[in-house]
Amino acid sequence: MYNASLSKVPRKFSTCTSKLAQRKLNFESGKSPKLVGLNEGKEFEGFVVQEVSDIPEFRLSVYRLRHNPTGAQYLHIHRDDTNNVFSVGFRTTPNNSTGLPHILEHTTLCGSKRYPCRDPFFKMLNRSMATFMNAMTGPDYTIYPFATQNAQDYRNLMSVYLDAVFCPQLRELDFRQEGWRLEPADLDDPNSAIILKGVVFNEMKGVFSENQSLFEQKLLNSILPSHTYGFVSGGHPLEIPNLTYQDLKTFHSRYYSPCNSRFYSYGNFPLVDHLKYINRNYLSNFKDASPEDGIKTRVPSEVRWSAAKRRHVDCRPDPLAADPRKQSTIAVSVLCSDIRDVQETFELQVLSQLLVQGPSAPMYRSLVEPGIGAGFAPATGYDSHTRDTVFTVGLQGVNPADFDTVVTLYDETLTRVVDTGFEAQHLEAVLHGIELNMKHQSADFGLGLLFGLTPLWNHDGDLVQALQMEQQVARLRHHLLENPRHLQDMVQRHMLANTHRLVLTMSPDTEYEARQASLERDILETKLAALSKQKKELLYQQGLQMREEQGKAEDTSSLPTLRTEDLKKEIELTALSELQVGHIPVQLCSQPTNGVVYFRGVVNTSQLSEDLKRLLPLFCQVATKMGTRRHDYRELDRLAQLKTGGLSLCTHIADDTMDTATYEEGVLFASYCLDRHVPDMMSLWGELFNDGVFGDVKRFETLVRMSAAQLVNGVADMGHHYAIASSASLVSPSAHRKELYGGLSHVAKMREIAQMSDLSPVLCSMEQIAKSIFNKKHLRCAVNVSPGSEQSVLRELETFTTSLSGTVDSPLLKTRQSDLEQPARGIHHVHPIPVNFAAKSLPTIYYCHADFAPLRVLARLVTSKFLHPHIREKGGAYGSGLSLSPSGVLSFYSYRDPNTTATFDTFDQASAWVQQNAFSDEDIEEAKLGVFQVVDAPVPPGSKGMNKFLYGIDDLLLQMHRAALMSVSRQDLLRVADTYLAQPHHGRALLGPENRALQPAHYWKTV
Repeated sequence: MYNASLSKVPRKFSTCTSKLAQRKLNFESGKSPKLVGLNEGKEFEGFVVQEVSDIPEFRLSVYRLRHNPTGAQYLHIHRDDTNNVFSVGFRTTPNNSTGLPHILEHTTLCGSKRYPCRDPFFKMLNRSMATFMNAMTGPDYTIYPFATQNAQDYRNLMSVYLDAVFCPQLRELDFRQEGWRLEPADLDDPNSAIILKGVVFNEMKGVFSENQSLFEQKLLNSILPSHTYGFVSGGHPLEIPNLTYQDLKTFHSRYYSPCNSRFYSYGNFPLVDHLKYINRNYLSNFKDASPEDGIKTRVPSEVRWSAAKRRHVDCRPDPLAADPRKQSTIAVSVLCSDIRDVQETFELQVLSQLLVQGPSAPMYRSLVEPGIGAGFAPATGYDSHTRDTVFTVGLQGVNPADFDTVVTLYDETLTRVVDTGFEAQHLEAVLHGIELNMKHQSADFGLGLLFGLTPLWNHDGDLVQALQMEQQVARLRHHLLENPRHLQDMVQRHMLANTHRLVLTMSPDTEYEARQASLERDILETKLAALSKQKKELLYQQGLQMREEQGKAEDTSSLPTLRTEDLKKEIELTALSELQVGHIPVQLCSQPTNGVVYFRGVVNTSQLSEDLKRLLPLFCQVATKMGTRRHDYRELDRLAQLKTGGLSLCTHIADDTMDTATYEEGVLFASYCLDRHVPDMMSLWGELFNDGVFGDVKRFETLVRMSAAQLVNGVADMGHHYAIASSASLVSPSAHRKELYGGLSHVAKMREIAQMSDLSPVLCSMEQIAKSIFNKKHLRCAVNVSPGSEQSVLRELETFTTSLSGTVDSPLLKTRQSDLEQPARGIHHVHPIPVNFAAKSLPTIYYCHADFAPLRVLARLVTSKFLHPHIREKGGAYGSGLSLSPSGVLSFYSYRDPNTTATFDTFDQASAWVQQNAFSDEDIEEAKLGVFQVVDAPVPPGSKGMNKFLYGIDDLLLQMHRAALMSVSRQDLLRVADTYLAQPHHGRALLGPENRALQPAHYWKTV
């Protein structure tokens, strides 16, 4: 899947402190690794080393290079990390909203000079062991990143990516498929109505069907209107049909030039090999490239306004909103610093967190707690993604009558902050979070750095300074020492006295959907009116040509590939200790966690009543935010931020590896902290378990409003997940429970609760849940620690466990439910969006069954060889697939799909396609590789052993599963397809606009 829409590009990065910017280390020393011979001034393959710097806080070395003949920039980050990353990117600054950079991003990946087959990008998804592959279009850049742990795979993917961007075929047929086209609705009927089609066209219709995405896009366009940010880089659906094929080719020739390029590599693979390949195969071919040409794409700073402005935008009504009168959104935004002022940008990020993050933040107290709205809008915070950075405070779920009140409260709050400043502990909590993030390790550190640095790099900022987080913190402390009012002065300068201020409001309009449909019809009718009979016939012939092209068997021999024999035969075993601490079973894992302790626990909830179980997701949302007998909710939040990375709870469903009707249900609680804060972290958990309180109805009302609003925001964006959960719930007991906890049933439940006039009964239920599960009766725990810290951590854990009430009794209970309450059928979730999310689910078998491995390979095979060509290429949906869940449910799905019945027909034809046995041995091999991408994905030290603790899958089971995957044969695939794909017992779900074509009528339940 591409990740190209504006709403999907990461936008709120604090450079190098993003949660993504954390990764596995293979060493514990504080020294940065060095590359021998790569000193400043040295030249390799036309690249001159301009700067070499150590960043000890991240244990890495930075090498900044420039390709002298072309002016291409190169950033290499050397770190002892096996998950290597590569990216090539370009500054792309459109001057209209036709989606030029976005559609070009799609089209470049549809075939190149060296790899002329159709869609080499998607084909490489199954010929690689990439831990990440994608391409992304931002407001002013386009990047093509991948990550892998395999050196040969790295070379293969680099070759495909570089050929795609520098030597693309850019065929008109691919432009029409990926961008937009006019075509008969039914190619089997030349007289059927001509309609607009296209992958990006449908994708952006989906993006703009999400109200908050619409709001964020309008905010960007309105506060930075004078240059490229005034347009929609992803493409507005009403503007995309104005894009021509010639426009696409011209844009590529201008922007995809070495002088406008930025190369990035990260990890422990040799840098010189990368430089040699890039220069000899690509950069040396650009004889006429001028280093000065890159200057032409620079984005100027926005001219500051002399007075504030106000704008309004309409949106579609949301049927899931808790209060129909409160569906509006308002934001106050100010333009702040130049992104290249790294220290100012860092301090503004800190200031933003102080103003809006957590219940102690002034804006939270002024705007969220009084109940004016449902909570902060997603746009809230500091955005350092554009040339001029932006600070926004937005409130959603507002009555339009309260717009002026919100603006007044915003101003009054800032005035009060300027007068009184911030609490010292609040600032220390924010800075502690920065320190902890520097040590915390996840599986995507190199990618996190890329995403965090790209916006700054795109505007030629100082990347090394941006990585020197300790220096930035030290400078901030120095500024505060020199001037205790430093942060208050920043509030005055950037926010209160700033005339470049925008107040943006958004309200639902009952005519919005009809008006958008009318505008699209007008565009279509205008284009059709200009077509002669001969041109209409040409459109039909072009459609047939595209369908024929899409149906051709391709020669993919030019594409590089890995083989399963290239993979490791045995996994690296993780040493685990099973202990009893205070009579509680504890899993201990010693790993190089960089001085961070990771703590997790599961409390079983199977013995709760059904009414209380339905409230468990809400309980998880509020339990750590209501306070205790010793600390109110503000003090508790402050302590959690000062001493930990946060305290979290979530529902936990783990499928039995030997029985599809059995599962573990519970609540998972988790946190992590620096070694020195373990006593504080365990004390906080003990306080929550033993002294948590649920008496503040007003606080509870605030949390309910916020939770309901957040859920509603994600429905259109995550529609395929909701559709899959809905269809799977009809065929699997555990999937049914998961849907109640996280599907549309839960969204509806939260809407129902948010509409209640008196939440006291629900609050009483929260207390009942706490009393039932916050004890040691059904508890088990796990800790991951650095070697040498085990005993001290276990002592603190024992203090926690012995403080708990109850008697230990069967920590690992299983729920068995063989029959569902309802027969399988179809559920149509009507939602006012212009695209569909379809799903079909079938029950299969448990993890340890001999058929599970072939089913997993089959799912990948059907996705890439059958569903992708039919649903995306021919049908125009943004994506599709077939997935196998741990509960043994096979689920077909489509994403941002213009079709409905045709897609379900395609799902139904999958079994017949497999039985035709027309796929090759190479196709099977690729499907296996696709599965191993997931199975062998890197696991950071803090998460080692979690498969066993959470899901009962230890190293032995995983090794057996890998061996089974390796040995899957063609006959295995045919057998499991015949056994499971064609079975009559299945569930269907559709999320999208009203649809009268769903048949038979008695089969479908509309909700």
